[in-house]
Amino acid sequence: MENEEILSKIQAVADESAAKFIRPSKLTLIHTEVKPDGSTEALVLGSDMPLLVYRVFNISADGNTVEEINDIKYCVDQSRHYTAEVKPTLKLVPPDVEEQNDYEILVENKLATGAIEAKLKSTTGRDVTMIEIYRYFDFVSRIFFVTCIGTSFGGQYLFSVTPDSKHLKLIVGNNEAVRSRVNMLSELLQARLLPSYQTIAAAGQLLSGEVKAHIKIKNDKGIEDEFDSNFCYDDEQTQTRFVFFANSKDAKKGLIIICDIFDNNKLIFSDKWTEEQKAAVDRIKALMTSNPEEFQKRCCSFFADDLDFRYAAFKSGPLKPNTAAAPAAEEKKAA
Repeated sequence: MENEEILSKIQAVADESAAKFIRPSKLTLIHTEVKPDGSTEALVLGSDMPLLVYRVFNISADGNTVEEINDIKYCVDQSRHYTAEVKPTLKLVPPDVEEQNDYEILVENKLATGAIEAKLKSTTGRDVTMIEIYRYFDFVSRIFFVTCIGTSFGGQYLFSVTPDSKHLKLIVGNNEAVRSRVNMLSELLQARLLPSYQTIAAAGQLLSGEVKAHIKIKNDKGIEDEFDSNFCYDDEQTQTRFVFFANSKDAKKGLIIICDIFDNNKLIFSDKWTEEQKAAVDRIKALMTSNPEEFQKRCCSFFADDLDFRYAAFKSGPLKPNTAAAPAAEEKKAA
């Protein structure tokens, strides 16, 4: 069979199976091999997937039966076989196989279902369209994690967002420090307890410091003062987030308020603090002066979540799994 016929047969089968997902995607034929039984095995790349592991299809010797091989280990092995053993022997390869793990974010579209569709451009100019599952910035690792799925099959991919919020980079390898953070995220996502920004673009705006939490408070003279958030400090001992606010007109005047990240960022004033929380403030101020480098490790934007706090609350019981019918990741509204 010619490559055009092989791809046509594969596309038809892939389109049929795509009915179980969101919508079909356009496939590109990368490589074919004739197996000992006369069947043809084909590696393809879809327009809804980055270059990581190829989808693998088998066409019977008579061309009448086409099936996708869904064994991920086999697909990984065949993808590695092509990259390490076949590709070096070729004088000419499809341009897409030279694709790097960096994808430019062209646009994020909100679909009628509420999901976010990300249109990307690869380093070889290939258009890639995926659906974002969640967007989460972990200020401890300083990684902005994004998980996307293919529109036509069950492929799920983990990315990090570049600091300029304009590119997604595939996370590959087995870095234990990163993997431990991902495992926590996965557990919280399954329990529907993982907050998510509306879009990558919205998160970039919030996390850049361009947007600040703004509050109005009447002072002891009954005059309304306005304050803007400077930064938050997450105290591990009390599992409490302290927000440092500065007066909008006089930055030298400030106040500290507790923020409950589990209750829609509800602010709790000092008259409602526990004795332990009150005592923590002096310790935190002392650390700020004596060891600013250590202090900065637990500082973040008002609009960042705390993965360690959230996971600890989930494992110890206060934060219960969300069993209500809802999207996989709750949307975190931009201010």
